[in-house]
Amino acid sequence: VSQSYQVHVHDEYVLLGNTGLLRCLIPSFVSDFVIVDTWVGDDGTHITADSH
Repeated sequence: VSQSYQVHVHDEYVLLGNTGLLRCLIPSFVSDFVIVDTWVGDDGTHITADSH
């Protein structure tokens, strides 16, 4: 069965100098089949596991 879905990230606020954690919210019916390997910001910035 084909079904469309959207993934989401909630806004989080972090103090300067602290670590921020992004959590990808994926619907449970597809979570076993999805791997997140890149985050793309609204400004086009790409964040990967290799990014520092």
